[in-house]
Amino acid sequence: MIKSCHLSLTALAVFTAFTFPALADTAITTALTSKAQKIGLETITVTATRTERRIMDSPLSSTVITSEEIALNSAANLADLLRDVPGVEVADAATAGMKRIKIRGESSRRVAILIDGQELTDHSTYGAPLLLDPTMVERIEVIRGTGSVLYGQKALGGVINFITKKGGDTPLQANITTSYDSATKGKQYSASAYGAFGGFDYRLSWSDSKHDNREVPTGELDDTAFANDSIMAYTAYNFEDQTIGLTYDQYNMNSEIATGIPNFSLDMPQRDREKLATFYQIDHISEILKKIQIDGYQQTINRQFVQHMEVFDMQLRPPTTADMKVNTDIAEQLDTLGLNGQFDFTLNDSHYFIAGLQYTKDDVNKKTSNKNQMTLYMPEPKPVVIKVTEENHIEEASLTTKAIYFQDEWDINENWLVTLGARHYWVESDLVSSTRGLTSGKSNDNELVGSLATNYAITHDQNIRALISQGYGYPTLLQMAMGATAAGTYINPNPELEAEKSINYEIGYRFRDGNIVVDATAFYTDADKYLTTISCANEQYQCISPEKDDIYINADKAISKGVELDASIDFSQVNLYANATWSDRETTMNNFTTDKVGLPDVYGKIGIKFFGENDFLGHYWLDTYLRAASDAQEQDKNTNVVTHYAGWGTFNLAIGRNFGKDDTMMLTIECTNLADKPYTPASESLLAAGRSIHAKLSFEF
Repeated sequence: MIKSCHLSLTALAVFTAFTFPALADTAITTALTSKAQKIGLETITVTATRTERRIMDSPLSSTVITSEEIALNSAANLADLLRDVPGVEVADAATAGMKRIKIRGESSRRVAILIDGQELTDHSTYGAPLLLDPTMVERIEVIRGTGSVLYGQKALGGVINFITKKGGDTPLQANITTSYDSATKGKQYSASAYGAFGGFDYRLSWSDSKHDNREVPTGELDDTAFANDSIMAYTAYNFEDQTIGLTYDQYNMNSEIATGIPNFSLDMPQRDREKLATFYQIDHISEILKKIQIDGYQQTINRQFVQHMEVFDMQLRPPTTADMKVNTDIAEQLDTLGLNGQFDFTLNDSHYFIAGLQYTKDDVNKKTSNKNQMTLYMPEPKPVVIKVTEENHIEEASLTTKAIYFQDEWDINENWLVTLGARHYWVESDLVSSTRGLTSGKSNDNELVGSLATNYAITHDQNIRALISQGYGYPTLLQMAMGATAAGTYINPNPELEAEKSINYEIGYRFRDGNIVVDATAFYTDADKYLTTISCANEQYQCISPEKDDIYINADKAISKGVELDASIDFSQVNLYANATWSDRETTMNNFTTDKVGLPDVYGKIGIKFFGENDFLGHYWLDTYLRAASDAQEQDKNTNVVTHYAGWGTFNLAIGRNFGKDDTMMLTIECTNLADKPYTPASESLLAAGRSIHAKLSFEF
């Protein structure tokens, strides 16, 4: 178990300085120093409004994690890159290698995950995991609050768009990155070759990662090992004002699941994604029609889930006892076909108008195998009796979503922007076949949702904004058509389910004056028809086995409110920064209402970063920060039992430097949880890593 950082970060950095000589008199123009002087609100975001706008002018709560920030971060996965975004929490569902994102207390199932603007669909009960390697990501754009108008029916809580790396500036460039995580003895390797020539640009990328069990302050945490590997190939051709391109990527992952329960094990031996995508864009078509973007993709996700449970000395009718073994194996394939189109118009000097369409079809094939063994022990001379029962079920279902949307950005004057948007959905789910006894059939819905936002510049350096937007979330195929198995209980689908809906209100303030940046948001969200489960017993629902099954129903409501703050002050080489979230959430489940929902009242990060240059370290940075959260409580709707999650805080230190010819090499070392504090964030199930080192070394050629 890692109990100390055996080499100080300074010593490691000095050692590296002597090993790799730095340039003595080069001007500070690297990513390190440009990051120090960058004013965050000037960053361009595309995801927020599907048009290019500075964050300063964005009418939505937006965060951009730039390529420079990703390069400086030693995080081993995408979720940890997002951990410090206001309003964002990381969820792990006891699966160390498959983290997900929650936004403003909303489940991961209500957060739309996009890769280059194309949705990563998922029909599990947990939501889409982040099946992409961090080394292949150029930038990340986050929308906090419902994005259902522009990004579809999974975006009640927000949107995260991972924009992948593309081509280069010269015919041949390359990158090699290696990293190490002492908490898991994890090793990660990646390499890419990329470039541009004669109108073409391209990139070929590869990565491989393997992590053992996590070391925590109390010892080794069992069943937390995981591994993944990926490849990506991209090419595009640019001619005149047009671009056409093709991308192929594959991500393979397996992860253990830590139940913490004796004689009960779960495993995820497969969670793979394969995707082929194409796109076409043309600009400057006419005075009115400015741009057309069309993209299509075919994506396959394969998931295997294995469960094993043993129960000993069960007391049956005296004097008989029994042992029981239950094995469940679920293999699921999700095929997605998607098409997106967007048309940008300049109607006049005051109106920038976009119209778009979206089509997705998800086909799910799910195979469930259950094998139960019951061993009966009776008084001698009666023999031991072993009973084995096996069940195999296959379900096939599809979900088709069609939508059109529009948005009008109206510049009322040079200081006042109003943005109006709307989307109309047509959704159809179809249980094609089932061997379980479920009734085949179709369910459909259509809905119109809208949003209205305004952004007003008080001065050149500050503005205020307001937003009202509707959210819409159609049930997954597991909830609507196929059902799910959880802890040995089958949860019946319900074709009568309605879509989840919400309405979100926001006000925000942004300030930028020289070296001071403030971005603050207050929000209030009212949601209803949220999905929950109840027992089929004594209820008027059709279930396969009413005496022991559950079923999905619309019953829950939620009211969320909070304040998000992101602020920083630059003093030449020193940057003080803080991000914080205050949140409160109340849920109603049937007739049970509670504000104890497992969400900390306050959480965030505060730190100080120093950028400098000397003969030993060259261009370097030093970052010391505190990450913390208040305590949280969660009340069970069935038993009223309240679970308490202790508040926590960790002190962390990171250092990095550029070196080599033209500063093309970078070393980042981060020492986390220096006090070796045992803690578990309220949104996660696993004990966090103890004192550990994360190191990353990259080379550009």
